[in-house]
Amino acid sequence: MEKLGVPTAVICTEPFTSSGKAMAVAHGFPDYPFAIIPHPINATTHEVLDQWVEDSLPGVVRLLLK
Repeated sequence: MEKLGVPTAVICTEPFTSSGKAMAVAHGFPDYPFAIIPHPINATTHEVLDQWVEDSLPGVVRLLLK
C-alpha cells in the first residue's frame, strides 16, 4: 500500500518484530517503522488490550501521518 501512496501502519507483537523487519527488507523498505505491542493477544483480557491500544495509538498515528 505504501508503494501506491496509501499511508499504512504495521502493528505487530514483540515476538514478531524480527519477522516484521525481515518482511520490510524483503519488500524494499529496510528502515520501515512499525508499532510494536506486547504479546500474547489471545490470552489477554479485553481491558488490557484496550490499554495496549491506547498506549500504541500515538505511535500508529505518527506512522500514518509521516
